[in-house]
Amino acid sequence: MASLYDQSIPVFVKYLKNFSAMIDKSAAYAEEKGISHDDLLSYRLVPDQRRLTYQVQSCCNTVVWFIDRVARREHVAIADDETTIAQLKARLDRTVEYAEGVGAAELSNTPITMLDRFHFASAQTYLSEFSIPNFHFHLSTAYCILRTQGAPLDAMDYLANVFQPITKT
Repeated sequence: MASLYDQSIPVFVKYLKNFSAMIDKSAAYAEEKGISHDDLLSYRLVPDQRRLTYQVQSCCNTVVWFIDRVARREHVAIADDETTIAQLKARLDRTVEYAEGVGAAELSNTPITMLDRFHFASAQTYLSEFSIPNFHFHLSTAYCILRTQGAPLDAMDYLANVFQPITKT
């Protein structure tokens, strides 16, 4: 079985980079079609859903919280205050950089408690039953928001390099 590190950090990094590329492609499309970036960023699929900016922030927060909990690092909250494509891209870049700075030996497969009320028997359970599903929920929602706005994305934009092994960077 792959290590906790191999199942988490390279996977998160890959999909954060894919997310950044999808935002680039969508922003270029919006500019070409005269769609304002504000409209792209504030779009919701349904009225009670959160906008695209929140989906980016949630993906990034999921990764940072995973690292901080599993590596037993002190969590430093990051304000969710991005309002532009450039700011969201910078947030994704910073999250990738943070994840790439994690060493495999830092991740410990110990029990994880989240929000003082959700208990996971191990970091592996936390990863497979919360972090990865939550991450992909928000990434998929963002993908759907961008597609609904007409961005020319397809499954390979989401999956990019799916047929190549994920490597540590």
